[in-house]
Amino acid sequence: MQRRDFFTAAALGGTLAAAAQLQGTASAADNKQGLAKQRFCSQLGIIPGSNEGEKLAWMKKNGFEAVEIGRLGDNYLDWKKRADDAGLPIASLCIGSFGNQLTDEDPEKRKKGYGELKVQIERAGAVGAPVIVYVPATGKPDRPNQRIRELTVTMLKELGPFAAQHKTNIVLEPLRRNEAWFLRQVSDAAQICKDADTDGIGCLGDSFHMAPEEPDDFAAIVAGGAYLKHIHLGNRSKRQLPGLDDHSHVKLMRGLKYIGYTGFISFECGVGGSNNKEVEVPKSVEYLRKCWEEA
Repeated sequence: MQRRDFFTAAALGGTLAAAAQLQGTASAADNKQGLAKQRFCSQLGIIPGSNEGEKLAWMKKNGFEAVEIGRLGDNYLDWKKRADDAGLPIASLCIGSFGNQLTDEDPEKRKKGYGELKVQIERAGAVGAPVIVYVPATGKPDRPNQRIRELTVTMLKELGPFAAQHKTNIVLEPLRRNEAWFLRQVSDAAQICKDADTDGIGCLGDSFHMAPEEPDDFAAIVAGGAYLKHIHLGNRSKRQLPGLDDHSHVKLMRGLKYIGYTGFISFECGVGGSNNKEVEVPKSVEYLRKCWEEA
């Protein structure tokens, strides 16, 4: 065995062990493939159209089943009307880290961050979005991981029930190491959810971030298991459309099938290729459908 293969196998063993600890030992009886669905969603940046209405109409016409948007302002009900008019639900709000306020050591900053997140939770509930994508900490390390973990668990314990009350979920997104020093693997996000042990929370897998951080996409998705409530898509190298480089999405799709995933699979990336959205986006969708079939 080559030295590189040895370390890859060792890392994969660790990820599978984490999956087993979180979800129980995987076996044929755990395979929920018959329940899984491939449901496409997207942020609007890659979608053809000169305005939101045109983009939503294009998505509906081209087989997308939901839209992902950012933080909601005071006009949030206007967003609901646009989505309703297009016949597309709002799948998620991608809100970032709030400047790391919710994990800040300053109690006043944490209080402010909690308040801002509660507003987004209320608005997510009002527009019917089941997922709020949240990143606990970005930038360079300034404290031990364990401290950020404690603050994240505390936040989830407090705000998870509030999210559940509004029929939505705070979903932790792991990032690759050049973007975040804390929370880089799906299994870690799932373990944090397990430690918080409350309704209204979950985790996310992002194929762009997973590429350098996860030894095996299938094992990472299985580790997320029931906590996995949303998926982001992007290729390995430049965060462009899946299918434009050698980054295969087959193992990710195989994992989603295995756990019976029925949530949304959302494009969070640039276009790339010819940069012709009308051409490249349908090509990427077709590529992902083939990955699903192969899985």
